[in-house]
Amino acid sequence: MRAGLTAVGLALLLGGCTSFEPATPPDYTGPTANVADQAVQVSGQLLHVFEMTQVDGRRLSSTSMAVVRANQGRGFAVAPVALTNELPLRPARVRLQAATQYAAPILALTNPTCRAEGDVAFTPEAGKGYRVAGRITAEACEAWIEDLATQQPVTEKVSGKGTKG
Repeated sequence: MRAGLTAVGLALLLGGCTSFEPATPPDYTGPTANVADQAVQVSGQLLHVFEMTQVDGRRLSSTSMAVVRANQGRGFAVAPVALTNELPLRPARVRLQAATQYAAPILALTNPTCRAEGDVAFTPEAGKGYRVAGRITAEACEAWIEDLATQQPVTEKVSGKGTKG
């Protein structure tokens, strides 16, 4: 899926040109719930990243970009980094992403890649923690938000083609 690679690469390059906002609006003073991204180590050169990139149209700092920044200068090795966000306890539209992330761009040109992105409705509840979960296989590239305690999905899935194209 070279198109997925191009879109992720372009987003990373343009990341410095766009400002990021917190998941919680500045004027919000009520309670929040934590939503953690995931960067799953598949090998020394490959991560599977499941992240929240927008909330109600506000662009968030992403785990994908944090991984790139933290791993600069490491050559063909990559270590996971995952960000978290605090969301107000009210209905929101969040953008989720599942993507393969290699240690170096050249590796993505010669290995299977995938990227799925889309918006889902999400209403966090008081006293609960959440994480962006997903799966990347040859057949599917998916992301959703799940309850940390029960590991049950609390949103619809965002789905795309798997790594076999």
